[in-house]
Amino acid sequence: MKLEIFDADLRNWLLAHALPLWAGYGVDHHFGGYHERLSFDLTPLEAPHRARLTARQIYCFVRGAELGWQGPASDLVAHGLSFLNRHLLTPEDRVVMAVDPATGLAVPGHDNYDVAFVLFALAVAARSRADVTALSARARRIAQRLSADYAHPLGGYQETAPATSPLRANPHMHLLEAFLEWAEGDHDADGFWHGKAAEIIGLAQQRMLLPSGAMPELFDLAWQPLGPPGNPLIEPGHQFEWGWLLARWARLCGDASAFDAALRLIRIGEDHGICQQRGVAINAVDGDFAPRDAQAKLWPQTERVKAWAELATSPFASAQIKSEARARLLPALAGLRAFLITGPPQCLGLWREVMRTDGTFINEPVRASSFYHLICALQVILPHRAIGR
Repeated sequence: MKLEIFDADLRNWLLAHALPLWAGYGVDHHFGGYHERLSFDLTPLEAPHRARLTARQIYCFVRGAELGWQGPASDLVAHGLSFLNRHLLTPEDRVVMAVDPATGLAVPGHDNYDVAFVLFALAVAARSRADVTALSARARRIAQRLSADYAHPLGGYQETAPATSPLRANPHMHLLEAFLEWAEGDHDADGFWHGKAAEIIGLAQQRMLLPSGAMPELFDLAWQPLGPPGNPLIEPGHQFEWGWLLARWARLCGDASAFDAALRLIRIGEDHGICQQRGVAINAVDGDFAPRDAQAKLWPQTERVKAWAELATSPFASAQIKSEARARLLPALAGLRAFLITGPPQCLGLWREVMRTDGTFINEPVRASSFYHLICALQVILPHRAIGR
């Protein structure tokens, strides 16, 4: 069941402003792919086209169509998939980090984060395209290549081969997101993706979560948390995001322990990661939950919305938890709205990226990659026209 809070203002912002703006100004029709950043006069700023951004924009246009956008979503998705196949996937099914549009040369290196988003984009695209068999087969080969090259002996994935420290929680979180997207769909009859997701869930519960229930950001090669002595870095936004994913897993598999872990994570984010004066989730706290970085990025606000929305309809949530979750959604949405541009008219589909501690915003170009976070949040609260979870 989906939580559907009909919000006419946010729906109008997405369908009438944001999607048309990024479809018009965010697509690189010369080199291919999508622009990484736009200035507030809608000028694209040149930068290497990353695999993660290409994948995220594919997701945005698929979801936009599902939410009722009447624009050329199918063409824009095909544009992104073509760029992905031409420039960002090798014949050996490895993911290229980025390609420089000025030279056409690949940016060297490997990042599990990029692999995660390519798998995620292929899963989302597969729901609405005729070439679903090919997309599914390619995704499996990419996942198998990742395991062959970077599997960690204790679970999860190394960052490099041979392994170097630190290991990061964030790529594992997004790999879980991608695996769940496949597992929840119609293309996992043999349980391949379910098994992949289960491995990350087991790693998180057995090795990554702290005794407090929080998820730190960095680990050594034995999956022990890293940071100043006894004081790991904790990001409230990732407590919400991990909580949302664990609650989704609980819903999919009937896993009560995963729901309990999700609830602890989300409450840690809410109880220790919200600035009461500004009403927003801050960037980071320490192991004792004291503020470490009190500025506030856009993306943690979206994860706060998603987390409480999932709890509001979870089959494991009591009536009291569901009531709490619905009440928490209102300030979470207010915190998110604060980042959206309200004028001038040509900027209505843009947003601010970082709020300072005094409530003002840093003046910087808009990152296309944040559109994924926004649509992820809006798709859980807006009526869904076609395909829903």
